[in-house]
Amino acid sequence: MAQRLLVGLGAAALIAAATGALAPAANAADLAEGVSCDDRSCRNDTDDIYRVQARVRCTGTVGPHEISIFLDSHSTQHVSASCPDEWPGTGGIMNWNDVKGIDYLSATIDNSSRRAAPSGS
Repeated sequence: MAQRLLVGLGAAALIAAATGALAPAANAADLAEGVSCDDRSCRNDTDDIYRVQARVRCTGTVGPHEISIFLDSHSTQHVSASCPDEWPGTGGIMNWNDVKGIDYLSATIDNSSRRAAPSGS
């Protein structure tokens, strides 16, 4: 009887693990207060400009690479991510690569690109 219970629990654990592995990860990422990214868009509800760091995962032989996105204050922006067809060090081998996913890593205030307000004169 105990052996059947262990086999049943083991099978249930395997099914749960497989379901978790195959299910897509939660896409929404709250990076800073008022800044969030989901799938291929980021939203900024603050008065500051943010620089968002993201890791793009690719299909094929191309490894992940990082990108930066500047997100204006009070805006929602489409994230344009791509995977290169030729990767350095492959001798010019061209591969078909698609974006498999985007992992949003961090958001940092970066008002350096903010334009100065007009002086009026």
